[in-house]
Amino acid sequence: MVALAAALFATAIASAGAGGSSGSRSGDLVRASISQAGRSLILTVRTASPVALSGLERLPDGGRGGSRYLCFGLVRTGRRGERLLCLGGTRKGRRRVGLELRNAAGRTVRKRTLAARLKRPRPDKLVLAVDPTPAGLLPHRYRWRVLESRRGCAARRCQQTLPGHGTRVFRLRPVRAVGCTGGGAAEFHNGPRDRDVIALTFDDGPSSYTEGFLDVLRHKHAHGTFFEIGQEVAGRGEIMRRILRESDEIGNHTTHHGFYPGYRDLAAANTLIRSATHFEPCLFRPPGGAVNSAVVAAAGEAGLATVLWDVDPSDWSNPGSGAVYDRIVSAAQPGSIILMHDGGGDRGGTLAALPKIIDTLRGRGYSFATVSELLGHRMLYRPYG
Repeated sequence: MVALAAALFATAIASAGAGGSSGSRSGDLVRASISQAGRSLILTVRTASPVALSGLERLPDGGRGGSRYLCFGLVRTGRRGERLLCLGGTRKGRRRVGLELRNAAGRTVRKRTLAARLKRPRPDKLVLAVDPTPAGLLPHRYRWRVLESRRGCAARRCQQTLPGHGTRVFRLRPVRAVGCTGGGAAEFHNGPRDRDVIALTFDDGPSSYTEGFLDVLRHKHAHGTFFEIGQEVAGRGEIMRRILRESDEIGNHTTHHGFYPGYRDLAAANTLIRSATHFEPCLFRPPGGAVNSAVVAAAGEAGLATVLWDVDPSDWSNPGSGAVYDRIVSAAQPGSIILMHDGGGDRGGTLAALPKIIDTLRGRGYSFATVSELLGHRMLYRPYG
């Protein structure tokens, strides 16, 4: 079986000679490092005294006096211009990070926030995990540094950096998703109700519509889970690999869309998906929601958890984009698993509704995760080669 990504592929940088951390001290900054676990970028910083996130600006104005920030700056080797990942914020300070793009002259040209996970294992230590792809960080070598200003005076005079002079170099390596945790004889209709997170799911693909759904998800910086039919895989391997490259997820939707499948059917669909993508699904969506204890047991034997839904707009019947939108946004709640279709017929109405669905739910404070993420499970990765 696939080993845990962190065990196989944690690129820990332990010393300045390795190019990933520095023991030198610059003001409040004591030590920093960058590493990689699976596809996640792990940014760690230690400070001389505890940092209050609420006192930091996630999207700082570096040219304004009094701006307080703590940022990691990365520059791709051979290029100019810097990407800053900045900590800070109040209520959601542990789930978002600021992204600031600076041109070669050091001027800010773009700002936005990204999903992230921030932990504080000790008062003087912060550990940030972020998906590098939405930040525009592709596999390559990067020069990096940490910048801090927390003293409330003109930024240029008070800014501290680690290392004190120059930068360190880190190599972001390419990986591919090969599996996920959580497969087994279990049945889910929704995720935890205590977090404002929703899973968008798409059935009956891959199809000629799938690429359009992926375009929307990428443009909106959202992720989804695609439950694929084995017989539809042939000739569509590239679009399925794109699903995984863009941090979306693939699940098993049987080989021929048959009701009440047994182990052999599910295992055959897994084989077809794995042959096209090198990815072993851990989730199963029963066609039509037809499920009983025998189906859940067969899925568990194939290493699959059974995933249904709690929001169904009946988009398979082509009620129109307006109806699809209204039915989803009126029923969605924390932890919802939303059923939609990207294959099996004309899916233009669902595709047209998707951008507005994402915008409306995000405006209500929801974020979007794959089903595995929603359920607290993990994707597993291996380096290419």
